[in-house]
Amino acid sequence: MVTLLGDPLRKQLFPVDAERVMKLAERLTGLHDYGDGDGGFRRRLDETIETVLRTDWNTLGRFGIRYVLHWHLSNRLRIVELLKQRPDIQEIEVERPLVITGLFRTGTTFLHNVLAADPNSRVARMWELAHPVGRKRNLLGDAKWRRWRAGHVVAMNHSMIPEQAEAHLVTIDAYEEDFFLLENDMAIMKFFVGLGDFAYARRMLEWDMVEPYRWHKRQLQILWEQRSTKRWLLKCPWHLWNLQALLTVYPDAQVVQTHRGLVDAIGSQCSLSTRIAAKFQRTLDLHDVGRFWLDYSRVGMERGLQAKTALPRSQVYDVRLKELRDSPLEVIEDIYTRFDLPFDGALADRLRARIAEEPTAQYGEHDYDIADYGLTEDQIQDTFTDYRQRFGV
Repeated sequence: MVTLLGDPLRKQLFPVDAERVMKLAERLTGLHDYGDGDGGFRRRLDETIETVLRTDWNTLGRFGIRYVLHWHLSNRLRIVELLKQRPDIQEIEVERPLVITGLFRTGTTFLHNVLAADPNSRVARMWELAHPVGRKRNLLGDAKWRRWRAGHVVAMNHSMIPEQAEAHLVTIDAYEEDFFLLENDMAIMKFFVGLGDFAYARRMLEWDMVEPYRWHKRQLQILWEQRSTKRWLLKCPWHLWNLQALLTVYPDAQVVQTHRGLVDAIGSQCSLSTRIAAKFQRTLDLHDVGRFWLDYSRVGMERGLQAKTALPRSQVYDVRLKELRDSPLEVIEDIYTRFDLPFDGALADRLRARIAEEPTAQYGEHDYDIADYGLTEDQIQDTFTDYRQRFGV
């Protein structure tokens, strides 16, 4: 109903331009400094807006873009203010973070949720990542308000896209992906993974992502100041595309890459992407969805494997989803051995209990057919011949 009634006036109802969205964020926060010393943040904002405006969004789509921009611009202003007040936070060491990555839909969520059972791992929940700082009067705390704000996002997500839960359920207390932190520096994964702006995804492939990862690190330092343990446990498939930048900022990162049969992984991602994007675009060509995710996955795999070639074996672990599912505790113990992390009976018991919970972030059955996206098994397999032979998937 919202889309039907609002579409004729969608551009007037939800105008999108850099000056307008920045001024609103400044009014909402009472702050004005984006900490943009070299102008890179503003360039990324301008390129983001320029690219997303080429897509024919419906009313909900334009509302979603405005909402996401205000959200992350407001976060940025508050983060800069906190770091001005507490510059010592940037002296906090982020040592040997354990980073889970891999193509989308390859089992990263299951592994992340199981490893989160280790009390020595600092794992961030959705509300922390969505709002790493509080309001101006309590920037380093304000947890109640931050949870409340994250609840808005979750409620809208469930209202607009209830079927998404069949593929990926979002809750405020879930252990989530840390892409939120990159988005506060205007590298916004939601715009293509969720809303389906594939031109934006391709444009970001040309960006130097080192600075967004530096802001990512600053936010990990802020979250660590709020609550610390022994090491960070991070997870995001999109790190695979940006692994060289991540390793520039975190040169001692311990990288786990998950692997799954490509037909299932790409088919599942096409389905998830379509379920979300169809709610925000006026038209969506399913064959475009298939072409994009096939090619984008190929690029991500090539970039990720290239970045990993510079790492010693002691910093890399590759795991096939089938083996992880068949023998999860044995695989995890092997990961800990590779990275020289302590593993004892008490931890094994914790992990065993978490595994028994089947901690996947989905509810119900996720059905899809690659033919709906103009793809065939042979086409997918042939695109990844060398990769499949190397990793046995």
